[in-house]
Amino acid sequence: MRLHPRIILLISIVITAALAYLLGFSQVFVVKEIKIDIKDKKIAREVEAKLAQAPSVVKLGDQIARVDRREIANRLRQFAWVENIELDRNLINGKLLRKILSRTPIARLTSTSSPQGASIGFMGDDLDYFYLPRQAIDQAISSGDKSWQQIPELTLPAGSEDEANKELKAGARELLELFSQDLAARGFEIKRVSARDNASFITSANYFGRRIEISWGSINDLGVKVEVLERLLAQDENKKVRRINLIDPLKPTVR
Repeated sequence: MRLHPRIILLISIVITAALAYLLGFSQVFVVKEIKIDIKDKKIAREVEAKLAQAPSVVKLGDQIARVDRREIANRLRQFAWVENIELDRNLINGKLLRKILSRTPIARLTSTSSPQGASIGFMGDDLDYFYLPRQAIDQAISSGDKSWQQIPELTLPAGSEDEANKELKAGARELLELFSQDLAARGFEIKRVSARDNASFITSANYFGRRIEISWGSINDLGVKVEVLERLLAQDENKKVRRINLIDPLKPTVR
């Protein structure tokens, strides 16, 4: 027997309303356990205390489907090292798992490029600068994110967020990515990137136990400059060089 379209519509509305009630208003699917994915127990307790501050953003007995991730994230962003959170809801056992995503800096600003002496400045992958108190960094490390201990330094002129400044920061990011994605596999560990302008990039890196400073000039023709760099380092007479000038890759110099 074929049901009338109106009857089908009515059944759909009833089922949808029933599901909405079960998920959002009944006591069937509620938060029975809240877990925080942080290794350090002290930091976990601080996070729990922050979330419990009135008005509480989540507590046991809340409808699990109605827990607002954005509201929790906004509360936890009061910790400077928190970027966002992820929620894993288990409707069956009522477990709510919160994973905290910390900021992901790609470089730490030196005092010459950071105008805020009381805080430590960083540049994110989005090229924005942000500043954190040392305590916040210690909290991020304690939460299990060890990348904060291995961030290369960045020295750029302090200036406004104009187009030239953005291009300079983009060039620095390109060099940082070159080392992390390519040169790291060839024995390099980047320590510092500096530049006065777009034609004066310099990097300092460890290379099999020795520190090598490379003058790149601009970031144009990086592929060619890397090839020249490899050929120079492969030569026996360059086994102890500390400085390499690749500003003109056709006329490189070593010292």
